[in-house]
Parts: sequence; C-alpha cells; structure tokens
Amino acid sequence: MTTGQPSFEVKQVEFFKSAEHPKDYPKDSRPQIAFAGRSNVGKSSLLNVVVNRKSIARVSNTPGRTQLINFFLVNGSMYFVDLPGYGFAKAPKSVKAGWDRMMTSFMLNNPNLRGVVTLFDIRRALEDDDRAMLDFLAHNGIPVLAVLTKMDKLPRSHQMEARKRFTADLAYHAGPPPILFSATSRQGRTELLDAIGERAAAPPLSALQPGNEQNPGENGND
Repeated sequence: MTTGQPSFEVKQVEFFKSAEHPKDYPKDSRPQIAFAGRSNVGKSSLLNVVVNRKSIARVSNTPGRTQLINFFLVNGSMYFVDLPGYGFAKAPKSVKAGWDRMMTSFMLNNPNLRGVVTLFDIRRALEDDDRAMLDFLAHNGIPVLAVLTKMDKLPRSHQMEARKRFTADLAYHAGPPPILFSATSRQGRTELLDAIGERAAAPPLSALQPGNEQNPGENGND
C-alpha cells in the first residue's frame, strides 16, 4: 500500500467543457486521462476525492445523470475526462446506444488519450458491461488503471480476496494491480495519483487502425 505524498498532485482544477462529438473536444495536445465505470460505481465521488474538491464532479443519487463527456483541466497541463456511466438498467436502449457511440468515438479519435481509469465496485463480480469495456480497451491497446471502489463497504479480511479475484480477471491487460479505493477514508488516493502521473507522462498511444474498433457495449448492453 502506498502512503505519504503522491509524486503527482492536483494543485489546480477547473471544469473546461462538455462535449458529445470529436469536433467539440479540446483542440490542444495536452494528455488526457479518462475515467470510466458503471453508472453506480462511485465515479463522481472518486473524482472529487482525487482532485481534492467537494463538488468538481457532480455527485448524484440518480445513476446515469452524466450523459456527456466532461473535460476538467488539471494543473493547466492535462485533462481528466469524465466519461458517461454505462450499464444503467433503467436507461432506454437508445440512450445506452448513444453512450456507447460517444465513448467509442472518444477513444478511437483521440491521440491525446493516455489511459483509462476503470472503476469497479469491489463488492460485485464483473458484469457483461464491464467485460465489454475491458475487451474494447484491450482490443485497441488502451492502457487500463483499474480501481476497486467502495472498499470500506467490505471487511478488511475480504478486501484482499476481492483484489486477488479482480487481479486474475484483469491479468490479460498487463497493467498494474487494481487499486483499492475509498471515497470515505480517501485510502488509495496517493496510489491512484502516482499511477495517473506516470500514465500522463507516457508517450502518446500509437494511432489506432480504422476498422479495428469494437463498440465497448456491444457484448453487454442489450
């Protein structure tokens, strides 16, 4: 477990813009780190803790409220990108299809993307939507930083068991082990910031080849 001060810290953050289409993305070449997960996984709460603000990302009791791609400028040098949540059962099929198209377009038309922080509820097994997203990222060579949220909801004796299970499920991504995270205690923040800083400093991803794309929800969103 990483303790102490992170090697990368968020000193300044501001909402930059919301976008739906590639033409609306930021035009500069600052690196981008995206955040993805199911609609009830606690993504907004995690983002607020990571940037050390109370409400930079809206926390809603209604999963699926964020329906656009939201860009936050961090330290004037990079973007955190809040992607629409996926797998919200009550959303109409047309809305879920729109989310899938938006995320696919963002990831396949974005040379500034350095990786995706992918969130999973530590209490739940991977669902079809999660596996579809992971398969999409692996298929397109996009690095994954896996985070297991809501760790405080599990007894300590079960946390390591869950981490081992997720590590096995994510083995084919060849990324770092999943990070245990609690928005309540802020545990995992330093480790996640270190991983984000390292990923943001990495060279740009290789250009994705047209025709190889796979919808991140085509294996899970019916």
